Amino acid sequence: MLPMPFTITVPKGGRLKDLIDSLSLACSLKDDETLLVAEIYKNQIFRLLDGPSDSVALIRDDDKLVAYRLPKVSETCPLVVFSHQQLERPYGFGAMAPNWKLFGVPLIARIENLSSGSEIHYQFLKLLRPFLMPVEDVVNDYDGDETRNTVNENSKVEGIVSPLVSYCDAGPDSGEENDFHLNADFKFYLVDKPGSSEIKMNDPVPISSLTKNLDVTVHWSDKMIEKYDTCLLSSLPEVFKPQLFAKRHEESISLYKCLEGFLQEEPLGPDDMWVMVISRYCPRCKKHQQAIKKLDLWRLPEILVIHLKRFSYSRFFKNKLETYVDFPIHDLNLSNYISHIDNQLSNCYQLYAVTNHYGGMGGGHYTAFIDHGHGRWYEFDDDRVFPISEDRIKSSAAYVLFYRRVREM
Repeated sequence: MLPMPFTITVPKGGRLKDLIDSLSLACSLKDDETLLVAEIYKNQIFRLLDGPSDSVALIRDDDKLVAYRLPKVSETCPLVVFSHQQLERPYGFGAMAPNWKLFGVPLIARIENLSSGSEIHYQFLKLLRPFLMPVEDVVNDYDGDETRNTVNENSKVEGIVSPLVSYCDAGPDSGEENDFHLNADFKFYLVDKPGSSEIKMNDPVPISSLTKNLDVTVHWSDKMIEKYDTCLLSSLPEVFKPQLFAKRHEESISLYKCLEGFLQEEPLGPDDMWVMVISRYCPRCKKHQQAIKKLDLWRLPEILVIHLKRFSYSRFFKNKLETYVDFPIHDLNLSNYISHIDNQLSNCYQLYAVTNHYGGMGGGHYTAFIDHGHGRWYEFDDDRVFPISEDRIKSSAAYVLFYRRVREM
């Protein structure tokens, strides 16, 4: 079945199970099916959201999610992830090696009794059937009978109920037309940490009983790019949380305002320990007076670490603060906030790292953004590292900011 977007509602403090339940109802999930939710980034599966008790707060605004429909009976089968690549044409002369570029949304299947490359090849073709272009739109270089048989069998598209569907009981269907496509128009590569190796039709697949996931890269020929509707493979809406969008505007504050609040005078009440013990009486009038606390910045360091207060506590409640703090990236100037001015040292700073916290008081997840130099930012999420654009650095998840001193602009 073709992918289809759904809009669902989950409780503000909900868990991933609530999201799965809402999505299952929206897509009319059958009793013998299950959903596997994944986050997609740069045309790859960034992470699988497979913890039912995980907070939905871990899902960030603008994330791109896909839910894969899989049969429950196949949960012990290896999970095969197909990522798509097409040849990118060079813009100039002198390009020697081919440049394969990722595109589209990965496809997922569970393959039972997986032993040879032909089973991987045929399962991939089955997943692609709904994406076949109508016969009048296909630029056809094959024999007429072969094309007519393919379209009649594979191109029918009916009621769309869910993103992507695959079943592990689909064995290799024999047929010269499929063999021709597999051998000439798709190349499959098994991806592992040392590198990648091509998966041949009759070669065994190196898996064991402990293998849970197989990452397969598929190289598409130009003919197959025209034969299938790759636009449907690439269209993926972003997660949108209206309440978070509103917070950015209604509950936003600048980092400078935070500094002003941190440095302003703070009257201490009668219950403050400092008043009760140290300043019970004024040394001059010998009477009890209200004390005032004041913090000042006297000297600035080479590396400045700013810890944003994201958690609030009271006698009965504790809460995570989701306020959007607008912090400078290139030009944090603290000249107006330091008490002792040293003309030999710069008071300007540039951001080079951010620690983010997603989740609530009961649990969450930490990631980091780091500038590798020359504005090349990367996101670190557990063992995954991805490049990220600078305009995504600022978010309501920012928790700790790391600055280094630079020369004044």
